[in-house]
Amino acid sequence: TALPREIGEMSQVQTLYLYQNQLTSLPTETGKLSQLARLNLNQNQLTALPIEIGQLSQLQSLHLSQNQLTSLPAEIGQLSELTHLYLNQNQLTALPAEIGQLPKLRGLYLNQNQLTSLPAEIGQLSQLRGLELDQNQLTSLPTEIGQLSGLTHLYLNQNQLTALPVEIGQLSQLQELYLNQNQLTSLPTEIGQLSQLQWLFLKSKPAHQPACRNMPVISAAKS
Repeated sequence: TALPREIGEMSQVQTLYLYQNQLTSLPTETGKLSQLARLNLNQNQLTALPIEIGQLSQLQSLHLSQNQLTSLPAEIGQLSELTHLYLNQNQLTALPAEIGQLPKLRGLYLNQNQLTSLPAEIGQLSQLRGLELDQNQLTSLPTEIGQLSGLTHLYLNQNQLTALPVEIGQLSQLQELYLNQNQLTSLPTEIGQLSQLQWLFLKSKPAHQPACRNMPVISAAKS
């Protein structure tokens, strides 16, 4: 249910797996783990992260899925080595603008949260390859999403999108675009510029049928 403050004395630890416990918070001393590269905190009861999380200068992967986080500290933007950030199944309503300060981030996983919008700074994630936002409450996407020139996978199933920005056509490396169960009535003509696109899903499926993610087809059923 808790970690001792002495955890900060493990100066050489590189991997720390603490998933499937009942942690409600992390001691501030966690920030002293200067060599930590992998931190897994999935399936706990965390409601917040200490600002000292930003001191983990060597952290490459951070797993925080299935917690009770309602926000992220601005200091998350100090994790300059971070490549993968897992935040599925939390209670996030917004992302800090500092999320755009993660120069090496390749995967950002935010399925099943309560996001209503994305910060414009998300367009600064030049190395991002996968962005997962299924089952949120997004009504629109920022125009800056078109700046994600390396993005190959974009998941937006089960949101409340009514339109896509024309900048979607700038995602020159995009291979998979999932838009099932939104409120789209049309697509911008710029979507025809996605020369690498292999899978396009626009279905409206019953809730008991999971969206397929392994069939190499283009499906454009009625939205």
